[in-house]
This record gives sequence, C-alpha cells and structure tokens, in this order.
Amino acid sequence: MAVNRDALSEWSQLHDGYDVDRSRLVRAWLGAMDAIAVPLARWRVPPTALTVTGVVSAGAALVAAPRLASLLVLTTATCDGLDGAVARRTGCAQRPGGALVDHAADRVTDVLFAAALRHAGAPAWAAATAGIAAVAYESARSMTRRRRPRLPLVAVGERPMRVAAVVAGIAAAPGAGAITVAVLSVVSCVQLAVATCSRVGRDD
Repeated sequence: MAVNRDALSEWSQLHDGYDVDRSRLVRAWLGAMDAIAVPLARWRVPPTALTVTGVVSAGAALVAAPRLASLLVLTTATCDGLDGAVARRTGCAQRPGGALVDHAADRVTDVLFAAALRHAGAPAWAAATAGIAAVAYESARSMTRRRRPRLPLVAVGERPMRVAAVVAGIAAAPGAGAITVAVLSVVSCVQLAVATCSRVGRDD
C-alpha cells in the first residue's frame, strides 16, 4: 500500500534516520497505518486515545480466552501503529509529551504481553524472561539513542516481530512464544551492542 513520501520521511526522522526503502514490510505497514489514520485524523481522534486503547486491549488479553487474547494483542499493535500515524497527520508527532506517553505505553504492554503468555499457559520463568528481555532491549536502545543519536538500527526483535511471536504463542504454544520473544530480544541487544561499537569505532 502506498504512503506519501512526506510521511515516510517524517517516520524516518523519528526512527534515527532509518531508510524505509530498505524494507518493503516497513513501507507496507506504514502505508496501511497512514490510510487508516486519514479518517481518524479527520474525526479528530486524539493519538493518546489510541495509545490508551492499546494498553486497555493488552490488559484485557490477561483474562480472555486464547483466540480473543490473540486478537486483543493484534489490536494493541494496530493502535501502537495508528497513534503515531495520526500524530503525524495532525502535526503532533514532534510533541515530547506524546512521545513519552507512547514509549511508556509500549513498555507497559511489553509486560502485559508476557503476562498474557503466562495466562495462556507459558511457564512462569519463560514469561518472566520474555518480559524482562523485551523491556531490557527497548531500554538499552532508548539509552543508546540519547547517547548516540542517528543510529539507524532495525534489529530482528523489533516490536512487530515480538508481537507476532506473542500472537502465535497465545494461540498455539505459549511457552514457545515466550521463549521466542526472549531470544529475539537478547539477539537484538547483541545487534545493538555491535552496531554501537562499530559506530564508536568509526567516530574515533
């Protein structure tokens, strides 16, 4: 699905200068979110309302049956994409308060996803490891962004990949889903460390 170049450029600026032309999947996702964001922006739906909806959906997955829980996790992921797209459409993307709320919501839902895997049947140790590893990776990347801005890294364990593992895990194999999230997050931490060291070496 096509998305206008201005939206792609703005998304790239907000994601450390990542070149969206390198990933057809990223462009397709952004195109879908941008298309849905058009009527939402026209109806003046606040981006924060979408963020809150995503958190509520993730929380509801803790008590839902597996199939419904999987759909609720997908709803959270969609809201996570839409809040940014609507913010860009309404000129709110550069507001630091909105970004802070969005990042906080993402970390809360990472923990809720792990709890949903536990509720679906994953061993406690696997669910806990998944939640800790996901939050650790995202926290490490946030710190790296503050110290080394403009490091355009997209790792194997980005949020969409973790969400896919959570959805599949809840629906079919909670333990395997939790372990997959943990492994993806750990590998992403290694990728981040390697990319940071390489950047330091080039800067020196």
